[in-house]
Order: sequence, then C-alpha cells, then structure tokens
Amino acid sequence: MKAARHARDTSPVALTLAALGIACASLAAAQVDDEGAAPPAGAAEAALPEGPHVFRTHRGGPELEVVARVPTGSLPKSVTVSPDGTRVVVCNFGQQGEQNVYVYDAETLERTGTITFPGNAVESLFSPDGRTLYVSNFRRHVVEVVDFATLTVEREIRAGHHPKFMALSPDGGTLYVANWAERSVSVLDVAAGQPVRRLRTERHPRGLVVRPDRTLLAAAFHGDVIHVFPESSRAESERWEMCEMPRHLLLSPDAAMLYVTCSMGHIGFYDAQGGRLRGVAPTGRNPRTIAINGDGRWIGVANFTSSDVTLLDTELRQHRTFEVPGASRIVGLAMHPGPRPRIYATSWDTHQLYVLAERAGSQALGVPSAGDAGALDAGDAGALDVGDAGVAGRGPVR
Repeated sequence: MKAARHARDTSPVALTLAALGIACASLAAAQVDDEGAAPPAGAAEAALPEGPHVFRTHRGGPELEVVARVPTGSLPKSVTVSPDGTRVVVCNFGQQGEQNVYVYDAETLERTGTITFPGNAVESLFSPDGRTLYVSNFRRHVVEVVDFATLTVEREIRAGHHPKFMALSPDGGTLYVANWAERSVSVLDVAAGQPVRRLRTERHPRGLVVRPDRTLLAAAFHGDVIHVFPESSRAESERWEMCEMPRHLLLSPDAAMLYVTCSMGHIGFYDAQGGRLRGVAPTGRNPRTIAINGDGRWIGVANFTSSDVTLLDTELRQHRTFEVPGASRIVGLAMHPGPRPRIYATSWDTHQLYVLAERAGSQALGVPSAGDAGALDAGDAGALDVGDAGVAGRGPVR
C-alpha cells in the first residue's frame, strides 16, 4: 500500500504566503551576510594600541543633543548627505523592490522623494557634482546609477557578489565597489557603464578610499589588512597590517591621515602613505560607519552595539560619546559638510533617522570646560520629533 500523500494547497492565498515566506527567508539571509559580521558575542574590547609615537585623544569637545527624529523605511542601513548639504539620503535595506531609498531635506527632515528599483539598497555615494547618486544593490549584485534631479534610475552596472561600499576616483570616472561576499573589489568605468576588472582581497572587503594619486586603499574586514592598489593595477602593490576587523576608511582633506574604524572599540589614525599608526580614539561598542565634515575637523562614529554616537575633534584631539535616546543599534552615519558638527544617524531596529547638533551653550570652539560635565539634565527639553509621536530626550554624555 502506498503511503498517503499530503495534498498541496494551490489556492492563490497559499501561493502568496509561500512566496512571501521565501522572500523573507532570502532577505533574512542577506541581512546576516551584511550585518552579521561583528565582534564575537561577549568578546572583550581590545586594549588601545600604545607606542612612543602614538597619541591618544582625550575626553572633551562640544556637547551634542538630538534635535530631530523622523521615520525611515525598514532597516535603514546607511545615510549620506549631498555635497551641497541640502539633501539627506537613506538606504532602506529591508525594502524589497519599493521605496528602497528615501530623500529628505537636510534642514527640516521633510521627505522630498523616494527611489524605487528591484532588489535592496545598501550604501549610496554622490558624484562630486552631486548630480548622480550611486546605490549598491545588495540582492541583485549591481550598482544603480540614479539621476538625482529626477530620482530616476538611468542604468545599472554589474558588480560582484553582494556589492556594498563604494568609492570614486578623484575625477569621478572610475567607481570602486567592495563585493562583501566575494573577496574582491570591482572596478567600474562610469562613462561606459561597464566593469573593467576585479581586484582580489582578503575576506569581506568593506572600507574603500582613493588617494589623490588615484591609489585605492581597501580594507578587508576579516583579513585585518588594508590592500594597496596603484592606479590601473590588477594586483596589490603592498598590504598593511591593521587593527582587528577594520571596517570603514576615511581620508583627511589633505590626504595625509587615514582614519580606520577598528571594530573592537576605537578609531585608528594612520599615515595615509605608509600605513603607520599615529593615534587612537576610544569609541562606543562595535563602531561601524564613520563620516567627516567638509574641513576635516569633525568625525562622527556610529556605535552599533552600544547604540550611541561618538564625535571626534581631530584638531584638538578630543572625543566624546553621546547616547541617542530611543535608538537601537546605530548603523548608518553622515556628517553635514558645514564647519560645525551636525550628525545624521540611522537606527537599525527602530527604523528612524536622528539628527544630533551642538547643545545650546556648548563650548563654541569645542574646548572642554573645567570638570567637563558628565551628563545632561534628563529633565531638559526634548528634541523636535518630526512626524512622530513622543519626544527624543537628551541622553547622558560620556
């Protein structure tokens, strides 16, 4: 006797639910690929590097407060500010094929537009003139090329498996894309809209910067190295041993200093020509994205696990960390290009965009006061909460 078979429900409702289940499972797998990389649970923060010629920042600088908060789409992975400082772009990693990217007015946080395409958005990058927005499509392994005036996708350029962070050559003609799941960086010809070659890296390439001499520096998150690729090369010319889990890279405006997110709890200051460690700055737990303002004085740090934000003053070599009330796992961060610190940060779990700016009465030049107050008044007036019920208060400062 044959065993009885279960009849398959082929009704429209059942098929729809099955399709949704597959889509959710696929997205969950992609999230693990993208956000699962972190210091092991329970791992102790590494001691800050020391040496006779290595400086360490000290606690101080202006005090920040949350001044605005607005909803984003699902899982807001990254945030970028336009070169002219008028628009803010948030990539909603959890949005599949609809409203992948939100665009906001940088001052009022009014949502001014959306960008939609198949797949999901991870990171975004503006062309130097601000007319084009590049968005890495994690699920479909392409880069979306967007006309920012109309917020329409003009074309796609094929990258590698799970493209993530991007960087442009100084003239904007070459786009470098870190392929998170492929141990490679794609080199794309922007004008031709085609890939030119791939550069091999260690596991999980993430941070990218291009020096003025067109040399690419690429951080391998699980390789603990930075690869150095001269212009037009097909292989690295050298590699620099880094801190454990180097994630995000930034160059100072004069390209003399390389700032590196060290995921075990600090930002490293390195010589951008030779990779020698020059200084360290403590942060919150599991620092991720870092961003720099126009003149290079201020650096903001998104601390994922501790759900707070650190502000570094590179001129006075100071640091201060701020709680972001209501946020859960700060993942994306951008700095306004202006001369004073204004930070845009996204909360992964609560789907919100926060703005932090200097608290009224904070030191104008970022010089710490005597005693350096350790906390803000919890009963003080809250922040403007745009389009959302409730108020984001001011958190203690560390």
